[in-house]
Amino acid sequence: MLILWTGCSPGLLTKPRPPRFIRVAVQYSPSLAKGSHPQFPPAPVVVLLPNDQRAPYPVRKGQVLPVSQDNAAILGIWGINAKEGTIRINSDDLGAQRRMKAGISQIPDVPRGIFITTGLSRLVQDAIENHLREGGFPVRKVDFSFPHESAVNEEPAQYAVGCTIERFSLISLERHYEKLVYTPLHAHPVAIPVRGPTQAEVILTITFYRWPSSEVLWKGKVAHVVDDPPLRENEFLYANPGEVMSTAFSRAVGSILITQSLQEVLLTR
Repeated sequence: MLILWTGCSPGLLTKPRPPRFIRVAVQYSPSLAKGSHPQFPPAPVVVLLPNDQRAPYPVRKGQVLPVSQDNAAILGIWGINAKEGTIRINSDDLGAQRRMKAGISQIPDVPRGIFITTGLSRLVQDAIENHLREGGFPVRKVDFSFPHESAVNEEPAQYAVGCTIERFSLISLERHYEKLVYTPLHAHPVAIPVRGPTQAEVILTITFYRWPSSEVLWKGKVAHVVDDPPLRENEFLYANPGEVMSTAFSRAVGSILITQSLQEVLLTR
C-alpha cells in the first residue's frame, strides 16, 4: 500500500478508514454497441498491442496516484470530495439529500477505495480483435505496439491497427445511508457508506496503418461516458462499478467500425 500510494500526503495514510483496493471486472460485450456497419472486404488485419498513455489520477493538493503497478491498472477512486464532505441521502438533517443526485460535479479526491483492474492493454487488444472479427476481418494479435517494432514482416496482412489508451477512468462518490439501530436504552442512527454517483469514461485513439509500410491510412478517437444513475435520474441502472466500466468500454470499442470516415477508407481500398 505504501508503494502504491506514491506521492500522497502522510495525512491521508492516517485516516481512520485507509483506502482499500477494489478489483473491477471489465468485459467487452458486442451487444452494447450502438449502430451498425456495412460488410467490409475481408482484408487480413494485425492488431497491435495498445499503448497505455493515461494521465495519473489527481488527489488532494496536487498529488497523484500512479497509473499502474504490478500489472494492475489504477482506474480511479471511490471516495469523497473534500469540498463536499460527507453527504447523507436519506436524512431530514440540514445538508442531507432526500434522494440520490446523479452526476459528479466534483471528482472524488479523498479516497476510500482504489479501483484497479489487471492486464488493461491485453483487455483492450482482445476487445479490438473481437470487434474487427465481428466486422468480417481475419485478425491476428501481436506483442508490439507500432508497426516499425516488427523485426521482419512475418505477419501476412493488409492493415495494422494500433491503439493508444487516452483515458480508462472509473470514479465514484461515497454517500452515507442512515440506518436506525435499536439498543435496550435507545435507538440511534448509524451512517453506512454506500456507492454514490459513478462515472466511467473511455477514450481510445485508433490508428489504421498500411501493413507493412506503416503508412497512416486513418486516425481518430472513439469515446464513451456512462453515468450511473443516469443524469437527471436517481436510480442506479448497474449493479456495481464494473458493469458501468464495461458499458463505457464496450460502447467505445464498438463504435470503431461504425465511424463513417473510417468506413470510407476501408470500403474504397
